[in-house]
Amino acid sequence: MQLVEVHSALDHHRFRAALGIGLEPAQRPDWFAHFDEVLRSSSWFQPYLRRTPHQRWILRDQRATIGRIMAMHPAEGPSRFGLYSCIDNPEASLALTRAAEAWARDRGSRIIIGPFNPSIHDECGLLEHSTCPSLYGYPQTPEHYIDNLEFCGYQRAKRLLTFLQTDERNATRIAARMQPLLEVMPEHGLRLEVAKWSTLGRDVQWVEHLINNCWGSNWGFEPIGKAEARNLVLKVLMFLPRGVLSFVSLHGKPVAVSLGIPNAKEIASELNPSLGILNLPQLFLRLRRCQCKRGRIALLGVIPELQGSQLSLMACTAMLRHLINTGQALGSCSASMGWILEDNHSMLRFLKLYGGEQVMSHLIMAKSLDTLDQEQ
Repeated sequence: MQLVEVHSALDHHRFRAALGIGLEPAQRPDWFAHFDEVLRSSSWFQPYLRRTPHQRWILRDQRATIGRIMAMHPAEGPSRFGLYSCIDNPEASLALTRAAEAWARDRGSRIIIGPFNPSIHDECGLLEHSTCPSLYGYPQTPEHYIDNLEFCGYQRAKRLLTFLQTDERNATRIAARMQPLLEVMPEHGLRLEVAKWSTLGRDVQWVEHLINNCWGSNWGFEPIGKAEARNLVLKVLMFLPRGVLSFVSLHGKPVAVSLGIPNAKEIASELNPSLGILNLPQLFLRLRRCQCKRGRIALLGVIPELQGSQLSLMACTAMLRHLINTGQALGSCSASMGWILEDNHSMLRFLKLYGGEQVMSHLIMAKSLDTLDQEQ
């Protein structure tokens, strides 16, 4: 086996082509997964990678790529690894992880966590349990990824949960009970607003401010910058239905944010696989029209100052009802909600109240780098 640092264009191509190594034939990534991989792993499309030092490796056995990994050293928090793929071979995984660990330790890190693909705001974790595999934005990884990393000394650090709205009637009943609260929102200075082109500059500022404040104290959180906020808002405005990115303001100041996205994986599966990326115009059109049965509530948060208050309940209920109504008007019948930290008990209670049922769990693994000297 030969470990290769990725620098050349050919090695970058081999790194991306290694998506899904170790998966069964039926689980192999399709054209859309490879397209999404380019968007998530390329510095051209990922502002996070442009501002975060990182290094990639591929593992070769004769002429075949049998594994890959990327290490990242963010400005805040521990070093991270991501975009991990490997055959079912603990020794191969050990060669990859040791390279990432040594690189991270050379930059002063004492711990490394992951996988993040490439950040906590994208796909992350290793699949532990799933009863609903056809959802966009959640990694579909084989069981041996977890076994390989445990062989390399990694421990389970945090579990990320995903819920699916399976009881629309319950959500409708709860919304009806909350209607009196929603009707008095203006009296409390609360207002629901949606992102649009005419308020692009304001929306970018609000997204950056709200994401960094609403989730700033969460485990593993990384602040986003203006470039990442702008990238998010532009993608929403260009490719998704109007109204899926919404805010709640209190006397004109932003206090809550929500984002719903169509299930792009479901849409892509209905297109002609032989056309590959030639399907993109049709994919973007169907995304814009939300032509899928399921969506995803990717963001739903309130600033810490209001959490646990009646204003917070009003804001969350208003945003969730808006997303449900928007999705139903476009033909969606349910939505996944994730990921949610396993110890975020208040959000777990809120999602269960709205008829959510847990359908997935993903694991984040961690390793202390103080053990490297002992291993070597």
